[in-house]
Amino acid sequence: MQTAPAADSAREHWQPPTHRNGGPGDPGAEPGKLNTDYLISEVSPAQFRGYWYQSHVKGVSVTWVAPSGRDPYNGWDWIEIVDSNGKRVTWDWACGNANCGAYGSTLIDAKLTKGAEYKARYYSDGGRVTKGTLQAEFEFWA
Repeated sequence: MQTAPAADSAREHWQPPTHRNGGPGDPGAEPGKLNTDYLISEVSPAQFRGYWYQSHVKGVSVTWVAPSGRDPYNGWDWIEIVDSNGKRVTWDWACGNANCGAYGSTLIDAKLTKGAEYKARYYSDGGRVTKGTLQAEFEFWA
């Protein structure tokens, strides 16, 4: 596995792969390893209203815990929201700034259908040529 460069410019342009191949890191490919060292403890409705010149963000807040001492920013950790068919709705970095620590909440901009079922998935070690390893999953309804 080739890791991605740690430069912010590369991070700005990175997109997680959209294909699923059933290989390592894909949901169900490594049974018994989810939600052990990493955990999503809550997904709840959230919004951020900035100043008049900033955007208004509505979506979900994903509260997560990573192993002690891990920096999700340096590890290129990211979170995706998928619908009940496993199709990606949206994604964002677990930590948008360096040194955010091993726990936090990530506000993810998402237009979800009220009453529909979704899953939040936490991936570690994302990069240019890999989407990373699925570490935690949390089912929720919008």
